[in-house]
Amino acid sequence: MASAALVKRVNFILSDRAHAELVALSKETNRSMTELFRLGLGLVKIALEAARNGDRIVVTRDGQPVKEIVIPS
Repeated sequence: MASAALVKRVNFILSDRAHAELVALSKETNRSMTELFRLGLGLVKIALEAARNGDRIVVTRDGQPVKEIVIPS
């Protein structure tokens, strides 16, 4: 674990559904809930930067667009 001077504790209130999804993802990916939160934060940062630059994030399958990831403003 990192030094106490380098980390901050944050508490969140989640709905039962959001908590259940977080627990399920944690088990499915074998990652901690903290690691999933950090990953999600990084993905949101990328999506917001893309939107700010006028870019879009698109999920593709075999080179074909399947869905677009949009962060509501």
